[in-house]
Amino acid sequence: MNSELRAAALSHPTVAAAAAREALMEEPGMRIEDERSSRLQAARALVSVVIVNYNYGRYLPECIDSVLAQDYPRMEVIVVDDGSTDDSRAIIQGYRGRIAACFQSNGGVISATNTGFLMSHGEVVIFVDADDYLLPGAVAAHAEALQGLGVVRSQAYMTVRRGTELSESRVPLQRATDGDLRSVLLQRGPGSYVCAPTSGNAWARSFLERIFPLPENLKGVAQDCLLMDTAPLFGKTVTLDRRVAVYRLHGANASAALAKVNLENIQDTLLRYEERSARLTEIASGLGHRTFRSDWKAFNWRILTLQHLRGRLSRAPEAPGIAQHLRSAFKVRGTPMKKSMVAGIILSIRIAPTKMAVGIANRVIQLGTM
Repeated sequence: MNSELRAAALSHPTVAAAAAREALMEEPGMRIEDERSSRLQAARALVSVVIVNYNYGRYLPECIDSVLAQDYPRMEVIVVDDGSTDDSRAIIQGYRGRIAACFQSNGGVISATNTGFLMSHGEVVIFVDADDYLLPGAVAAHAEALQGLGVVRSQAYMTVRRGTELSESRVPLQRATDGDLRSVLLQRGPGSYVCAPTSGNAWARSFLERIFPLPENLKGVAQDCLLMDTAPLFGKTVTLDRRVAVYRLHGANASAALAKVNLENIQDTLLRYEERSARLTEIASGLGHRTFRSDWKAFNWRILTLQHLRGRLSRAPEAPGIAQHLRSAFKVRGTPMKKSMVAGIILSIRIAPTKMAVGIANRVIQLGTM
């Protein structure tokens, strides 16, 4: 285009505006402006932080204070007390005017979670266990991550606290799995990918509205499991490369009570797995997905190992046979070395005396996370 024609074209308002936009896109500072725009857009989303409490009065102030201290402009804080018998009520009432509170009869963590979600209004919802607490910037980071197209879940890492000391350890220890996990979930079933515990996650309300209220009749199944087992059916997961909360280890943790591998805990874990499988099958089928529930255990060497140990401890041998058990090791997602290590663990457990086999399982299988 010669100079006269170009000048004439630029005199037209529409063409001139387009040219200006094009010129701006070439400016080095444009990427910074885009990032700032993304943060501003995220800040418009109302975030509901729901704290679920039962007899954690000794930890509750630190938890509530950590949420109220977040540098996020649009946030509501909801505390649901599930029939505590300690000083939780008085502590919660001390925050009157700054939080929304509900005191209900003891119905369990899923019941309290259902109540909290019913009270919430946010486009983004974060559930926090009362014995955990958030780190600065957590809410803003989650809100921004959930602005991504098709994202229904944001997760990040949690720092482990033992007593009064913060450790260098984090949960999950491995890289948390993200992206489009639907095919992995449908093929492998519950617990098929690495994820953060409750307080390390944020959820899109558009997803939660599809699955709430959560069923309250499932024995011992944690609410985060029900969410993690179904979220990939509705959208993508984003993992933030940062720590957003503190995971407090103490004797009253639900995971601590289930940590030891013994016959009772094995039976409870296997029952929870069946209940989670049934729930996932129900949700997936309702969405028109074909499930492979009969094959899920074949991908889960931990579940097969627990079945094997249940048979030995109850003196009633049951499946799996050794061939099926070993095959599960080579279906593990990871490197050939990792698969070989799992196969070695399985062989060690199967050939060791029962007491020694249980000891090995205690070191390599975390029942509280299953």
